[in-house]
Amino acid sequence: MRFAPFSDFAFMEVVSCRCSTLAQVLVHFGLFPTMPSQSCMAVSVDLLAFYCALFEQLCDAINALASALHTHYIRQGFWIVNKAITPMCPIVK
Repeated sequence: MRFAPFSDFAFMEVVSCRCSTLAQVLVHFGLFPTMPSQSCMAVSVDLLAFYCALFEQLCDAINALASALHTHYIRQGFWIVNKAITPMCPIVK
């Protein structure tokens, strides 16, 4: 394995045979291919697992941000309306 200077990319030569495809070899070594066939790049499975965990928690953060913005705008005198131009109830806390 050799590392590219000033980069987070790692270059490695991967050899596959008739008994397993290149994608199977990459997955065996913890890398997920970027293309189903003729992959020239792969992403770490651990990094993908991290992004999956991050995505699972993202919904709570977005809802918290939306609630905080709604409360802030109500306190500033800006009422949030729907498509029918009817004011939505302020969040009472």
